[in-house]
Amino acid sequence: MLPRFSFRFLFGVTFVFALLGAMVQAAYAGYIIAISLLMMLGSVLSFFLVGYLFFLVQWIMAGLRPRRDLAEPGSPFADGQLPPQILPPTDPSN
Repeated sequence: MLPRFSFRFLFGVTFVFALLGAMVQAAYAGYIIAISLLMMLGSVLSFFLVGYLFFLVQWIMAGLRPRRDLAEPGSPFADGQLPPQILPPTDPSN
């Protein structure tokens, strides 16, 4: 099945990359504001990339470690009685 993209989405992506290309060209020409904006964008992207890599490492480590379930499998209603109540029932006649 082919992905369906609207023209609005494709124009938006094209516009964002055109702005990025213009910023790179302005930074190459020496404009300080373009350099600083690209540095900020690179910092934000690297922040999320490092977070993704940390998550990936932890996910792999969790997959290598055997799973240890502390809770017993099954339903609390399996033996035919209700679980203990935490809050007592209120009187509806009040």
